[in-house]
Amino acid sequence: MTVPLLPKIYGKPAPHWRLSKGDVSHALAIERFGPRLTRRVLWRVETQERTVALSFDDGPHPHFTPAILDLLERYNIPATFFLIGRHVLKYPLLAQRIAARRHEIGNHTFNHRILPLLRDEEVQSEIHQTEEAIRIHTGRQPRFIRPPMGLFTKRTVNMIEACGYGTVIGDVYPRDPHLPGQHKIYQRVMRRVRPGSIIILHDGGNTKHVDRSQTVWAVEKIIEALLRDEYRFVTISELAQGLGSV
Repeated sequence: MTVPLLPKIYGKPAPHWRLSKGDVSHALAIERFGPRLTRRVLWRVETQERTVALSFDDGPHPHFTPAILDLLERYNIPATFFLIGRHVLKYPLLAQRIAARRHEIGNHTFNHRILPLLRDEEVQSEIHQTEEAIRIHTGRQPRFIRPPMGLFTKRTVNMIEACGYGTVIGDVYPRDPHLPGQHKIYQRVMRRVRPGSIIILHDGGNTKHVDRSQTVWAVEKIIEALLRDEYRFVTISELAQGLGSV
């Protein structure tokens, strides 16, 4: 069910305010200093091996998830997809396609709500509804959760762990949802990636109009560049366990 992307939308400019917000967020790059904040969240893995994990949030999406999957299949590499529960219910065949390959599936909550703002029972519901949707439609049991917007507190991490999950953020995030331009997405990743990095990208979204064409373009360039630099791509679980594949 691959849907061809239209090249004419590549590089479509974002509003100035959105670009500025993304630029400031990327400059601050709080995720790079995550290990100093807490070791209970997986930000990256300390390793000398040239391994790296690609991850994608907010899918599945009917146009952009197939495009990402096609690229991964072309280069024969795995990735980790953090799926939104309601999107799994809407596009179950895409969730099944992700699972049919060797990609890892993670939990990204059911409605992409900011967990620290929710009551305990709402956090549990967001997690369990997504877990059930993923299990029913893919047969998979996710190991990790990435909190929406990367926002968490000690309370929400406690709840995530109580539900049997680990919390993952990542350390390389080019702010691709802000549509900074495909070249900037590529450059931002390549400047900060290092052995053991977890790269945060997006194949879907939570607004009426989602454009991930810049991400699709950048992903191919990132893959090619990292392969030239002799990196191995692994899932987040493999990275965390010090294991690898292709």
